[in-house]
Amino acid sequence: MKVELRIHGVAGASPGSVLYPGSDKPGKLLEDGVSGGVGFYRPDPQPTPGWIRQAYVWGGLTSGSRTRALWLLLLPFALVNIAFFMTPHRIIDGRERSKPLRKTIDSLQRLFALSLTATALFGFTGVYLNILAWQSSLTPFGGPLSWIGTLNANDISLRLSLSSLIPALALSLMWLLSSRTWKHTDQIPVPQGAPPSDGPLLTRRRMWNGGPPVGRLRSLHVGFGFTLIATTLTLADPHPWLLTAEAIIGAAIVLTVALPQAATRKDPEAERERLLTAFCTSLRWAGLLVYVAALLIPLSGPGKQATPGALPGFDPMVESVFWTQIVLMVVVAIGVAILARGHEDTSGDKRYGRALMGLAAPATMLIAWTYTAALAIGAAFIVAEMVGTPAFSRFQVPEAIVLPESFAWALYAVPIAVLMLIALALWLWLTYRRTARNTNDLISSHYPQPEHERVSKAWAAAALTDRAQAVFATIALTAIGTLILVGVILTTQMTTKPSPPLVLAGAIILIVFVVALMVVGYAAYRLPSLRRTVGVLWDISTFWPRATHPFAPPCYSERVVPELITRVNHLIADGNIVVLSGHSQGSVIAAAVVLQLDPAARPSTRLLTHGSPLRRLYARYFPTYFDMTTLREVQHATPWNNLYRNSDPIGGPVTTDIDQAVWDPVSPPPDSPIRGHIDYYVDDDYRTALNSLTTP
Repeated sequence: MKVELRIHGVAGASPGSVLYPGSDKPGKLLEDGVSGGVGFYRPDPQPTPGWIRQAYVWGGLTSGSRTRALWLLLLPFALVNIAFFMTPHRIIDGRERSKPLRKTIDSLQRLFALSLTATALFGFTGVYLNILAWQSSLTPFGGPLSWIGTLNANDISLRLSLSSLIPALALSLMWLLSSRTWKHTDQIPVPQGAPPSDGPLLTRRRMWNGGPPVGRLRSLHVGFGFTLIATTLTLADPHPWLLTAEAIIGAAIVLTVALPQAATRKDPEAERERLLTAFCTSLRWAGLLVYVAALLIPLSGPGKQATPGALPGFDPMVESVFWTQIVLMVVVAIGVAILARGHEDTSGDKRYGRALMGLAAPATMLIAWTYTAALAIGAAFIVAEMVGTPAFSRFQVPEAIVLPESFAWALYAVPIAVLMLIALALWLWLTYRRTARNTNDLISSHYPQPEHERVSKAWAAAALTDRAQAVFATIALTAIGTLILVGVILTTQMTTKPSPPLVLAGAIILIVFVVALMVVGYAAYRLPSLRRTVGVLWDISTFWPRATHPFAPPCYSERVVPELITRVNHLIADGNIVVLSGHSQGSVIAAAVVLQLDPAARPSTRLLTHGSPLRRLYARYFPTYFDMTTLREVQHATPWNNLYRNSDPIGGPVTTDIDQAVWDPVSPPPDSPIRGHIDYYVDDDYRTALNSLTTP
């Protein structure tokens, strides 16, 4: 028999929409190995004689549960994780060169991910310890929060200890969530098999099973987080031996994170792996232990009052992490530029060459850093405005809430960034209008005159995706400008007070950003439709395993790929020909599955992709994993047809050997729908391509 195994794309498609697309009266759906709404479905009866149709539905892993709405807060961690897979490897004549440099960059990216954990925690400690516990005890204010300033005002140690429970609780929550998702995804075993070991990276079995390394990184980040909170407490009431212990634990964690063995997915020696895991676990508990000590020891002494100004040691800690992040990003950018320059570009098509000349990884790190800093600074401004007057330490403002000077960049950079985004949106709109007005020859020769305007607009809108590189570059350049601005502010010892309009604009924009993010998260929690829309972000970003940041949302491929491999092997063992039909993101999953199959199973498989971003997006932004060499390996492994539409903003061609353009709209009459990225299943070309794959 012939089996058509459909794998849907983003936005959490329903089983009915995959198995009965465009049908007003769908038939009965039968579940087959479904858990939590994720798994295999089949129609009853089968709609096409001679074919067994099945669907693998995975959308519930990213957009089903209400808790997925909270993942918006974890977006920076997801971005820095994506940056790891964007890093090019220097491949010459099919072999990796400059491997030590690449491994060094990997280590620096893991350290940068650790610094983002620090920045996120500074957002909590800055609000609860620096502003509410320390400074508000000396700053009289009114309103509903006035009780905070007088609560245990004469015992600052108690105030700090109680306030530190909130950052510790936030860290514990991230620890719990990452641990639970680690057990449900990263720990799923990959089916045994023997794919070629010298092929593309996607052929490696451990690619989709990162249990031990992700667990080690989680322990290290948790330990570092507790050590950071402990250090913030100890600097306010110094105990030399405790500070020494915190410094030793922090340094040990940093050095361990930098070790390649901490995150490698190769099969190491079992004993060595167990010892390293045990060491990482001990550092986690050591971090928790010093936090408990820093929490309790100051309470044994006499009550003290806070001194004027910021929490002692807090500003230098924030600034040191900030400068460390700048150094890490600069060094990574230089290293990636060297690797990208020596990497063979096998695209053969200038339209789909490597994005940003191979520098997408440091650009994404910049965006992740900007997002995290904006959240931390925006929250600090909101609370500072509620309990006093925000100011910076170099300016004498009576009864002020003193914020770290590195936060000053927000007062200037945020309005500039907004103006850049407005200009970017205007440029995209003008580009669309210009493209839509110029009807191309393909439209003119195929469609009647009344259809030209409608089709041109649809095709022009879809073509904007190819401008994504310019959008990406603009955002990254804005972030670079932010870094330069911060450096100037901090190194020139700025002595003039910031312009009030800039202060007001920056504060308002940051506050609106944080509040809007909370509103969207809350609305997505309540509304399934919005949750599915937000889930699109996770469908794309969480395809990749957690290689650098263990608090990133879990990788659904860790479950999806093993389950699909198992199902395909089972169907082939029963004597079936299996056609993996992948739409959109499903085509990326299907290609990964093909490369994971045993060579002996590949002759019984076929691949049909439609609306596929493999070449248009993935080959450009993830050149090491989806370059033309890898795509040709997929083509060599199994017969492959690829359908795309010029009206599709996501999908595109892969290579001329397998591509087939699908007209959209299919033809007159004028009311023919323009489907764009959806419903390839209902096109006649889809059924023709499907049958051709199994016709001798």
